[in-house]
Amino acid sequence: MKDHYDDVNVIHYNDFGIAFNWKKNSVSSKNKIQLIFKDTGLLLSKSELLSYKSDIQYIKSNSCNCKEKCRNLIPSPCENISFSMSDIELTGLMDLLTGVCFNIELNEMLENII
Repeated sequence: MKDHYDDVNVIHYNDFGIAFNWKKNSVSSKNKIQLIFKDTGLLLSKSELLSYKSDIQYIKSNSCNCKEKCRNLIPSPCENISFSMSDIELTGLMDLLTGVCFNIELNEMLENII
């Protein structure tokens, strides 16, 4: 039986989503990270991912913190697309982005040591 992750290198996942690199990169996806959450996939470069994490961190620190009652309109890295998220979903996205950035930086540090 084929493993579900045979085609990807998983970077990080949580209950909200997953981030990975495709093992067989096309020219358009080379050096990009596939971020999947809420039935949405974003293919981002490292700099786009770091910028998005910074944006989400800012929004998270200024959100109303009302759990499921309120919805936040969250911009995406694509300027014409926004996401509607609860505070719990926003926390899940922030955790996912933090884990992805940590694992990318850790892997780069380990590659430089080896």
